[in-house]
Amino acid sequence: MTDDLALLTNWSPLAARCIAAIGTSDFPVALTAALRHLAPFDTLMTTFYRGTAQPETVYHDLDETQALVNTRFYESGPYLLDPFHIAMRNGVRPGVHLLFDLAPDGFVRSEYYRTFFRRIKMTDELGLLIATGRTEEWLLLSLARGLQAERFSRQDAARLAAAFPLIAAASLKHWDGGTVDTASGIDERLASFAAGRLSPRERDIVYMILNGRSTRAIAQATGISEGTVKVHRRHAYAKLSISSQAELFSLAARHLAGEAV
Repeated sequence: MTDDLALLTNWSPLAARCIAAIGTSDFPVALTAALRHLAPFDTLMTTFYRGTAQPETVYHDLDETQALVNTRFYESGPYLLDPFHIAMRNGVRPGVHLLFDLAPDGFVRSEYYRTFFRRIKMTDELGLLIATGRTEEWLLLSLARGLQAERFSRQDAARLAAAFPLIAAASLKHWDGGTVDTASGIDERLASFAAGRLSPRERDIVYMILNGRSTRAIAQATGISEGTVKVHRRHAYAKLSISSQAELFSLAARHLAGEAV
């Protein structure tokens, strides 16, 4: 009881700061501090899920290279295999959930783990699933721990669950509507990716792939057929000496990191 009282006493000012910062650029920082006091973690991502539509990341505290893989690559397709997304689609209750409670048996051998989770070098993830009140719409606060960290414990989840009503209300008040808080230089940096190696049309298509657009969406945006999009994509991949979308994101991440590609 004494430990719980001390935790609450120390957390209350952080919670008050979080509430006071709603609607300002200080809110994500205040929220992160409040969450970390209850359960330490390395990175925070906030994502809206709306039915079958592509998810929208509205906040992250990643650098540009991490963001390319963790958000854009994720939004382009891997999210469909994410245990949190599947749980939301299946009507899981709002609240705090540990990844390995939602993941199926054999998760570490799954396609999602192989193509995404292992690639972003996480040990564990804990999600605060917040229902917005609109049909099939959720806001997910994803807390992640890196490779050198221990997994989240039941005690971590219990502390966050006790604070969940306040965290959920504050987060919805701040982010509802899907406004992105952070403006990064990713778009500007990607403008020079593969310069001189691809035709203008191939560069346009590669850029749209990196922004998470599907073949159909690219065809609609460019006014060409889906088959022609696939031909341009195949030619671009050949020129870049790659064969998959995952390799494209890896190459672009290296470009953002300043490496020669």
